[in-house]
Amino acid sequence: MRPAISAIVITKDSAGRIGACLESLRWADEIVVVDDFSADGTSDLCRRLGAKVVPNRFVDFREQKSLAMSLAANDWVLEIDSDERVSDAMRESILRLAPGDFFRHAGFAFPRRTRFWGKWLRFGSMYPDWKERLYDRRRGAWSEGSVHERFVLRGPAKRLPGPIIHEQDLELAEYLARTARYASLSAGDLFRRGKRASWHHYTVRPVYTFVYRYVIRLGVLDGIPGFVVSVMGAMGTFLKYLRLYELQRGHVAPAAKAVRTGESGR
Repeated sequence: MRPAISAIVITKDSAGRIGACLESLRWADEIVVVDDFSADGTSDLCRRLGAKVVPNRFVDFREQKSLAMSLAANDWVLEIDSDERVSDAMRESILRLAPGDFFRHAGFAFPRRTRFWGKWLRFGSMYPDWKERLYDRRRGAWSEGSVHERFVLRGPAKRLPGPIIHEQDLELAEYLARTARYASLSAGDLFRRGKRASWHHYTVRPVYTFVYRYVIRLGVLDGIPGFVVSVMGAMGTFLKYLRLYELQRGHVAPAAKAVRTGESGR
């Protein structure tokens, strides 16, 4: 018999999208949602869909997900963002696992498919974008940092077929604001670790990021959405290192850890 699995989700004001996420998790033995005091009915919707909901004020992604994991009743945890859902193929690949698979592996990785502006992205480093999302919480630990956090496994991971579906149909203004927020948080992490920005970080590196995604990784084949995602990647790099330059010059204080939860695209 396979071990029981707890699905964990963190969120804020996600009533318009979290329903599809939780519906795709109905097969899990438990669903735990940590909600940052949503004002749009997200918590009530999650409860109606059978989730255990715990309110908690957001500090950073690592802390919020760590709390969700600690509240899970089972050691095997499936981590999903509120703008993601488990595809039928992904669910079946998990349910087909034998007990021995859980014994031999600390976790399992899945490809993530992202839809942006109505198009499924296939290039520009956006697919297959493997993510380790099902794991034994006893065999790993959360990485440091305010953003781009992940659960680092102590043991082998196995890749499974069946994609995580990621809906990233953001309006441009929201995409810009999120890119700036993540860049600021990442710069704060770098600054606290003693990293410093040189001129090439905010001049050459953003250009390289765009060329790598759009040309080398063929983001051009994804049309306008591929161009926008590549530009945003370059802009995120530019803003991150320019913010780090501000910090090391003493012009601003390190960014407060205040970002809407439930957003991924990371």
